[in-house]
Amino acid sequence: MKKIIGKQAITHNLHQHYDEIKSYHKKKDFINSSFYSSHKNELNNVINGLEWDNTISKATFKDTIRVVSWNIERGKQLDNIITFFKEDSELSKADIILAIECDNGMGRTDNRNVTKELAEALGMNYCFAPSYLVLGKGAIGETTHQTKNTTALHGTAILSKYPIELAQGIDVPPVKEVFHSSEKRLGCKKGLVAKINLGNKSIALGAIHIDLSSTATDRANQLEAVLKSLPKTDMQIVGGDFNCSTFNSRKKGELFLQIISKFITVKFSGIIEHYMTPELKFDKPLFDKIIEFGFDFDSFNDKTKGTLYFDINDEITHEKSSKILPPFLLRDLKRRLQPWNGCVPLKLDWIVGKDCMAINAQTIEKPEVNKVLLSDHNPIWVDLNVNKP
Repeated sequence: MKKIIGKQAITHNLHQHYDEIKSYHKKKDFINSSFYSSHKNELNNVINGLEWDNTISKATFKDTIRVVSWNIERGKQLDNIITFFKEDSELSKADIILAIECDNGMGRTDNRNVTKELAEALGMNYCFAPSYLVLGKGAIGETTHQTKNTTALHGTAILSKYPIELAQGIDVPPVKEVFHSSEKRLGCKKGLVAKINLGNKSIALGAIHIDLSSTATDRANQLEAVLKSLPKTDMQIVGGDFNCSTFNSRKKGELFLQIISKFITVKFSGIIEHYMTPELKFDKPLFDKIIEFGFDFDSFNDKTKGTLYFDINDEITHEKSSKILPPFLLRDLKRRLQPWNGCVPLKLDWIVGKDCMAINAQTIEKPEVNKVLLSDHNPIWVDLNVNKP
């Protein structure tokens, strides 16, 4: 792990080569190219880099700290997210933030360094680990802008009112080659771990955005990589977007067979119910892994509210669904979702803890500023009594 002293930014001059990199259709051709030979070190240093600023805050330790985990959807609503953190009665008390889906120099978010701006606005230290160098405009619903990427990084961050002693980006087992995806990228999904001292106690933090295109076993394996990498401390907390959708969306054929199997075994109403209880059956391997490593998830989470809503009436949700579901199945899905007005909650975001006491755990549903929804995910938070095991 790296000692986090002062501050360090990730910078590069690769933006002038994005079009050339994109011109390669296959990853193996790119790896075998003279361009890659000439730029391999710079590419690896960027993709495996770590950015931080540990000079912003030196807050006094408290007996109780609040940990927030939030997939902020690239930081598209960054200014409003900052406002919400400052003005909301609950999030304004955040001591540690596990920020998922953070852009750094992406055209879709006006080339802002989302983590840096958020940390400075909230008076918190931060570290940021990129997963990808993003070569295109973005995913579905993000490609209408005309702003070219600059730093072109996307990843995960940890913000803290207390000094960060150590941090490291963690490779997790890949489930697909993103160079060949519709959102062309270099790199692979990463977690982020850090160590923070709280008076005479130490806490290890882990943040992860598990791959959406994954099986239940894939999700368990990706989380395990972060759990294994946590430094030895008095307390341990891991959170983020676990993407425990109860489905395997990697391949259309596998998804179709899984849907049919679920219809037979738990019926449609059971599919909807399991969205909020993924730990019971369809994502049990993930939660078995949490238990195997000695972590608790029950007391660290508000299980009465979802953290993302599958809304078939939403234009982007409908478009994404049409990419993986045949038309007849999509029509049937819309019909079957009518009792829920086409919108159902999923519990995708979690915080898990070890050797610390969770006092309270809550979910903030559909946070808005000026009637603008801040993210497609809800923020979750938990208070920890760090002086009681």
